[in-house]
Amino acid sequence: MKLYFKLNQSLLLIIALLFSTVMFGQKHSVSGHVSDSSTGELLPGLSIIVKGTKSGTITDINGKYTIEASNDDVLVFSFIGYKSQEIKVEGKQIIDVKMEVESEVLNELIVIGYGTQKKTDKTGAVTMVTAKELNTGRLSDPIQAMQGKVAGVTITKKGGDPNAGFSVRIRGASGFTSNTDPLYVVDGIPGVDPTTIAPEEIASFNVLKDASSTAIYGARGANGVIIITTKNASIKKGQKANSFEYNGYMSYDRVSKKLNFLTADQVRDFANTNGMTFIDNGANVDWQDEIYRSGLTQSHNFAFSGADDNSSYRASITQNNITGVLKGSAKKRTIGRLNITQKALDNRLTLQARISGTIEKNDYVNYGGGMNPSNIIYQAYRRNPADPVYNEDGSFYETDKSFQYNNPVAIIEQFQNNREAKRLLSNFRADLEIFDGLTASTNIGYIRDDDESYYFEPRASFANQSNGYGRRGYNNHESRILESTLNYTKTLNDLHNLSLVGGYAYQKDIYDGFSAQGKDASSDFVQSNNLQSLLTLEPGAINSYKNEFILISFFGRAMYDFNKKYFVTATIRRDGSSKFGKNHEWGWFPSASLGWNLLEEDFMQDVKLFDQLKLRAGYGFTGNQEIPVYVDAVYYMPAGTAINPETGETVISYENASDVNANPDLKWESNKELNLGLDFALFNNRLSGSFEYYRKNTYDLIYKYGVPTPPNKARYTYANVGVIENNGFEANIMAVVYDKNNFKYKSSFTFSTNKPKTVKLSEGIYKIEQFYTNEVNGRGLVGGLNNTQIIAPGYSIGTWWMPEYAGISSDGQFLFYTESGGVTRDVELAELRDVGNAQPKFQFGWSNSFNFGDNFDAAINLRAIYGYQIMNVTKMVFGNPLDLPTLNVLESALDEWDRGLRDNPTISSYYLEDASFLKIDNISLGYNFDMSNNKYFSQLRFYVAANNIYTFTKYSGLDPELSYNGSGLEFGLDMYDVYPKTRTITFGVNAKF
Repeated sequence: MKLYFKLNQSLLLIIALLFSTVMFGQKHSVSGHVSDSSTGELLPGLSIIVKGTKSGTITDINGKYTIEASNDDVLVFSFIGYKSQEIKVEGKQIIDVKMEVESEVLNELIVIGYGTQKKTDKTGAVTMVTAKELNTGRLSDPIQAMQGKVAGVTITKKGGDPNAGFSVRIRGASGFTSNTDPLYVVDGIPGVDPTTIAPEEIASFNVLKDASSTAIYGARGANGVIIITTKNASIKKGQKANSFEYNGYMSYDRVSKKLNFLTADQVRDFANTNGMTFIDNGANVDWQDEIYRSGLTQSHNFAFSGADDNSSYRASITQNNITGVLKGSAKKRTIGRLNITQKALDNRLTLQARISGTIEKNDYVNYGGGMNPSNIIYQAYRRNPADPVYNEDGSFYETDKSFQYNNPVAIIEQFQNNREAKRLLSNFRADLEIFDGLTASTNIGYIRDDDESYYFEPRASFANQSNGYGRRGYNNHESRILESTLNYTKTLNDLHNLSLVGGYAYQKDIYDGFSAQGKDASSDFVQSNNLQSLLTLEPGAINSYKNEFILISFFGRAMYDFNKKYFVTATIRRDGSSKFGKNHEWGWFPSASLGWNLLEEDFMQDVKLFDQLKLRAGYGFTGNQEIPVYVDAVYYMPAGTAINPETGETVISYENASDVNANPDLKWESNKELNLGLDFALFNNRLSGSFEYYRKNTYDLIYKYGVPTPPNKARYTYANVGVIENNGFEANIMAVVYDKNNFKYKSSFTFSTNKPKTVKLSEGIYKIEQFYTNEVNGRGLVGGLNNTQIIAPGYSIGTWWMPEYAGISSDGQFLFYTESGGVTRDVELAELRDVGNAQPKFQFGWSNSFNFGDNFDAAINLRAIYGYQIMNVTKMVFGNPLDLPTLNVLESALDEWDRGLRDNPTISSYYLEDASFLKIDNISLGYNFDMSNNKYFSQLRFYVAANNIYTFTKYSGLDPELSYNGSGLEFGLDMYDVYPKTRTITFGVNAKF
């Protein structure tokens, strides 16, 4: 019996084991959704494979999958850019997975000139900003999205005009004659206007800052390079999906700050108290309210994309309508874009085509030009609040109580000032893998920009001095680009990694235009649409032009690393440009950089703190060819009519257009730059970043030098003489501060310093001791030295150079220090001194992002500039109590009167103010809806954002943030003709279908 019982026990055990094996081996359906753990975004095209088999599937457009698996199977979830996950089935029928992004530090690909590389392999100063990291809210310019995100890159804008762009300076780029904007490269095409790219279509910015990185762009790399990559649907194995996206928002703008001018009652009280008489028209008008309004912006972006094993496309259209806060100003812009990628020849051939078109309409108002009679801001500031806007019959009230005293509302309503622009950007690229590791590429690009402007001042306008004036102008720019490259990559023995690129580039730019103008309009109705109605044409009223230049280049780069421990990059480019003299049309631009991964050394093997620790050093030469064409040559243009003394006939006379001599030795400006860097990551990559130190000398700066006549035929010659030195320090730090319990907080910090100094201005026959910049103009400023800054060897760029304020005399006159240490009231006898600087001591940006569970996200971005002074010209011109009671003044003028000031405004250190500020640039809050069970939406997010929220500063003017002009030498003046900054609140939606 015992034996029988034992046999039965064994038999039952065997049967149970067999049954369980059958049960566990039986396949059943497993399904679920896969999403990004940080954003909650569902992930289409993600691969799911049963481990150890070839059985698998991918997620559909809604991130959903279904797969057959047994209970003891393990599912492997993998996707490019995310950490792979292995999950046991164990009888589960629904498995939802949240994918974590791979280490952003160690696996991020950055875009460099003519290629990409891992962030850990870089040897130069290159910073990438992805779409997720950009500023949000109302963006009038895509560059605004990068503000405060990259150390060493200063992005500023003087005022809030929707029709004006942002000024961008990388590492203090500066020049005397040349443009100092960086080179923009969009999808491999250099020289593209970034405003033709919708912010929603940008995948990433890659900023190349040092010469070792930008030397591959040769004569155009001196001011840095910003590479913009636009979005495209990715080709993923096995994916056949189409998607539709909508991104839209509505923004409301208000003037963030207005100046405190006197009310009509305050003017009356001042006149009565001081026994003054003036013409009181009985009104009480706030003229700032009359020219300002609430602004409104609408933006709509629609994008269609799709991909399969061999092809992908993305088509988008973006519409922006911006109504500016200054009445009469507006912009409408429509951008259409199509990106197509096609694979062929077993994926050895990749064809890419990109085309985009931009149509833009601009409504301008006159607010510049200092005391220009049609400058509406200047006229509004000076306008007496006791003067009405309209007469009783509804016409505009006008009076000549002061010189060129005009009604700004009338100017807005009566003047025509419009522009229409059409822009085309297209390129076709073919990449052929000849054999493993060797790829040949050809990139053909075409850019065309056309714009037509319309301007008219009616006869009835009080501000018009010409009995009706009209002008029309047309400008066209074409750029034709061809680039061919060979790329070779090879790895030997898993130790030696080599990457070579060589190429040829050709670019031809053509500019042409036409304009016509006239006076004495016979009709105000047709405006500038029919120039025949203008009865008077003066010499020079009809003008046209055409010019072109060619750039031809040969370049090469070699990148090598040994076992990811030692890195070497060497670059050389030879450029030939028709912009320069015949003796210097060609030049060489070499660079080299090194990297040392300390963590691969034996002595660091026991150091567990760091995940990355790398030293970098680079040195290189770059150039700047961004100067006007034909400055190296003499050309003539009509100068009116004259009488031929031999025949007595009336003939057209010609003159040297620029009054310059030809200079066959003129060449590009060149940079020589040393860059030292340190990249680090620690605490399991929760803290990472880089430090950079650079010293950059800009040689052969081009300046228009005065020369003796004779022997020269003209008074000036453009020559390469000047030298400017920039050196500074930069820090980029990123941290995952907290990531637990469904709450994640990430923070990034940028810090930079830059010290620019003039080293040399003279050499040989071209001599100049110094020159002055930043001219000030305004009422009361007549004669004298009205420049405020000096450019001279040994002085920092931006040095304020003017009389130093010493107080006020007993009779109310300004006093200034003399060279001997005394004081004088005669500004002509005052000593000009170094009284401050418009260059900041340092700048920083601080960006913070938060995720609360799977639904809520938030961000706040701050930016600061510290240690510089601004010349408050607005206070100088409108803070003068002597203009009362005829004209309006700032409230501060009453304080000046009470303390005894009885003098006209005079340029001096008295009007310099500390302009350091901390600005809350942007705050956003978003909510992501759970779309896992929605068959229509794969993503739906609503958000609210606010821009230019608050500025902490001691500065008394409107805004301490001022832009840099085209030459990079004139900045720091807060003139009274600045479009007001705005505070914006935005409501938006992001949806994917």
